[in-house]
Amino acid sequence: MPSSFHPRIPELMMASGPCSIYPRVLEAMGWQMVHHRTDEFVELMLSVSDDLSKLFKTANRVLPVEGESILGLEMAAANLVEPGDVCINLASGYYGAGYAKVLRGYGGDVVDVTVPYDTSVSISSVRQALDRHPEAKVLAFVHSETPSASENPMEEICRECRRRGVLTIVDSVSGVGGSTVRFDDWGCDVVVTGTQKCLGSTPGMSLVAVSDRAWERAERVTHDTGRYERSYLSFLPWRQWVDHDYVPYTPPISAIYGIKAALDIIDDEGGVDETVRRHERAARAMRAGVRAMGLDLWVDADEHMANSVTAIRLPDDVEDGRLRGLMDERYGLHVSGGLGEEAGRLIRIGHMGYTASAQKVVAALGVLGSAMIDLGHPVDVTEGLAAANAVFA
Repeated sequence: MPSSFHPRIPELMMASGPCSIYPRVLEAMGWQMVHHRTDEFVELMLSVSDDLSKLFKTANRVLPVEGESILGLEMAAANLVEPGDVCINLASGYYGAGYAKVLRGYGGDVVDVTVPYDTSVSISSVRQALDRHPEAKVLAFVHSETPSASENPMEEICRECRRRGVLTIVDSVSGVGGSTVRFDDWGCDVVVTGTQKCLGSTPGMSLVAVSDRAWERAERVTHDTGRYERSYLSFLPWRQWVDHDYVPYTPPISAIYGIKAALDIIDDEGGVDETVRRHERAARAMRAGVRAMGLDLWVDADEHMANSVTAIRLPDDVEDGRLRGLMDERYGLHVSGGLGEEAGRLIRIGHMGYTASAQKVVAALGVLGSAMIDLGHPVDVTEGLAAANAVFA
């Protein structure tokens, strides 16, 4: 057996998440342990709690769940769906389509609203689905769909569902912190984000915002179905965190240090609205640079594009694996390919958290252009960099 592990670490990771993280977060995660039942840790958690409520723009306490964001999304279904419930699922990408399986796993009668994976779901199609299924209990969708770099109209969807009494489950894993989210004002019910995307920390935690009516639903579903109320997937053990400042399990203390550092960075920047504006600029600059080079974007219109990642349609003469391999091995930049039916058809460059900056975006465009030229596909790198820099000016 080898005596040590020496991974090959990219100089810069701008994949679809996780990306390279803030040095300040790395430093914080190296702090020594404290016990999670001490006054010092409780004080830290209360500070994190205040910051998370500001991040989601909610008066409620957000649940800092130990487990990658897929866990938070399964928790939502486990607590809000009981057998026979009609659940509308908006399938605008790989993750949105996949969530139907989670809903069915808890007995949901799923109605899919599907659109091509290079656009977003319109509010009119949501209204039509709700009109056809007035008995629907839950509507689930992805806010920021990183496999296709698209974004759905979260505010309009949540407001419409609240007006009709339908609970919403929102996968905003790569949305919160990079795009505007107003949990209370928009009438959201469950919104899940991850620490490894726009917050610029590491994977390993789900941040779950829960409305009062979602709490009521969770208690009723647990009682009516007889589901184990102390399950790791249940919201109910987290009532002691909401009501008594007492986290129900041993928390990932190093990850808590990291998310606190990431939240402090947002605060130092002037708050989440400023952080969102930074992500918006990074996204606009990346799109402008890609277009000015002579390449095509995957998503059909700017208003449907995510702030956290840009998807670039591959020219017919450029092979996905060769391009990304060259970007990584020759230039030290790691980016993502497509997933599912989009595999081999696009590449995705993430600009979230630490990588949502002028320096990182311009560097990524330079590498992309250089690698394209290396592969014999001419692009105008100079024009691309000029267009991106004009956005940051």
